[in-house]
Amino acid sequence: MSGDRLLELGAAELAERIRTCELSPVDLIERLLDHIRRHNGLLNAFITVASESSLKEAEVMEREAREGRLRGPLHGVPVAVKDLIHVRGMRFTAGSRILSDSRSESDATVVERLKSAGAIVLGKTNLHEFGSGTTNVNPHYGPCRNPWSPERISGGSSGGSAAAVAALMSPLALGTDTSGSIRIPASLCGVVGLKPTYGLVSRHGVMPLSPTLDHVGPMARSVRDVAVALEVIAGFDPMDESSVVYDVPSYADALEQDVEGLRVCLLEGQFEVPPDEEVERGLSRAVDALSRAGVEVVEEKFAAAQRVRECWAPIRLGEAAAVHDEWLRTRPLDYGEDVRMMLERGRAFTAVDYVRALWLRREIRKELLELLKRFDAVLCCSTPITAPRIGESSVTVRGESYEVYTALTSWTILFNVTGFPAVSVPVGLSREGLPISVQIAGRPFDESTLLRLARSLEQELDLRLVPPIAR
Repeated sequence: MSGDRLLELGAAELAERIRTCELSPVDLIERLLDHIRRHNGLLNAFITVASESSLKEAEVMEREAREGRLRGPLHGVPVAVKDLIHVRGMRFTAGSRILSDSRSESDATVVERLKSAGAIVLGKTNLHEFGSGTTNVNPHYGPCRNPWSPERISGGSSGGSAAAVAALMSPLALGTDTSGSIRIPASLCGVVGLKPTYGLVSRHGVMPLSPTLDHVGPMARSVRDVAVALEVIAGFDPMDESSVVYDVPSYADALEQDVEGLRVCLLEGQFEVPPDEEVERGLSRAVDALSRAGVEVVEEKFAAAQRVRECWAPIRLGEAAAVHDEWLRTRPLDYGEDVRMMLERGRAFTAVDYVRALWLRREIRKELLELLKRFDAVLCCSTPITAPRIGESSVTVRGESYEVYTALTSWTILFNVTGFPAVSVPVGLSREGLPISVQIAGRPFDESTLLRLARSLEQELDLRLVPPIAR
């Protein structure tokens, strides 16, 4: 098999070839490291590349595979990890100047579980500073560029993870999501990204931004790979106070179940930014594809949409200001300007503002649960626009001007506020050759249904999205 074709294989297929000794983990890591060397200078997806340790680990995995001693479903499979998540012995920057010289003393729970399943950490990916932004334009480590168009943003804050997966630098990656930071870059880079239910995946060993909104989840080029990864990292962790005791099902097996007869709500309402014409066409393609698979899609308004930002702002900004209080007082000039300004905004909210936001969150959550009593899932855009250019602070959608941050988060923050699961799935390319994605969200801990719907959509559309730069 040619090197280029090998890099297009997903995590599940790579694991199967390693299991049967058809593929050498050492050869795979060597080809990926060469690919990273050729493309990371432009894309800037990785802050740290673990060349030496990943090769050493691949040698161990290869020997164990030959002896029939497989650690788990990801034996020998490479994974990229957002540099907000601790990996023992590796540099840990959180995309910041403040932590630029830090190293991790232990693994985050999600990393520990990936390693136990046989995964090999390739390196730490670029991110918006402290996970606090949507562009991944980082003043300390440089912007992460979109593999489909390097003058455009990758999206944030998990932009490095999305760009690495899209550009065939890694078959699998971890990201975090506080306001859309997995789904936004997944949407803009044309990969699959899942924000699980709050409490399903441990946040222990992950630097917090807004602790009641933070999530950790997988990104890959296929729904199946996301399902396999989720099954590995999900489950109760006593080290995380938000973790929920839950019997993790086989998400990969659930993909084999038919979706015929499921009901999906095409979500409408007074969301801040409407989908542009290209994204609207992408939504229509998704509706048609699901309908062909036997899914009933019904359009319905969601009245609470117009109050989501009102609820989100005091929680997200207030909690982040609390997390960063000491550094913001003692090292304010070490922050990038956009992050510092956002943290300062958080300081302006009062305890009354915060408590009222918590009350409103309960109301919004209740309304969404009521909707999901009548539907198996909801469907909407992931982002209402395709990737803006690096440096753009505003975008025009249907004749109206919006801040880039507002536009990119307008359809994602609902599911952070409620904690409900949501997955972003590519549905095609715009006329400019930029990825367009839709978002499928559902009931708490019902990731199996979301992934079934996402897989059906993937199969109906039969896309093979590989950016020209990676071919």
